[in-house]
Amino acid sequence: MTEPQPRCFEASLERFQELRDHVERYCSESGIGRETSGRLILVLEELFANTVEHGYAQLAGGAGERPVWLSLAADASGVEVIYEDAAPAHDPFAKAAAPDYSGPVDSWQIGGVGVALVIKLGRKVSYDRAGGRNRIGFTILLQRAGG
Repeated sequence: MTEPQPRCFEASLERFQELRDHVERYCSESGIGRETSGRLILVLEELFANTVEHGYAQLAGGAGERPVWLSLAADASGVEVIYEDAAPAHDPFAKAAAPDYSGPVDSWQIGGVGVALVIKLGRKVSYDRAGGRNRIGFTILLQRAGG
């Protein structure tokens, strides 16, 4: 496993591209293919949007006071991720349920898709609160040919 690569980003939707660029560069340098990095970016985009739109939206202060920390560590099986923010405590998995898309479109649940994506695409998904931070951990497995 490569050493974790912690990095801090400003939590604003306009700044997500910086996080995305970092992940793409890390995956490329670690030999992680586009399909796996694409799944990782999709999950991180949902987490980041939830942090901005729900977590930090509850707080006063400027964007510079709203950090997101990201640590990545790749090995032969996948990418281990630690995603942290300093928003109010919130365990997104405490009441997580898969969205029900079986009925007509106008009956579909709004919200919860990001959490469902983390659960569906990630492995070893966890949440804890430590040092004033929400910490979400998960692993994105490498996509194997034919799998």
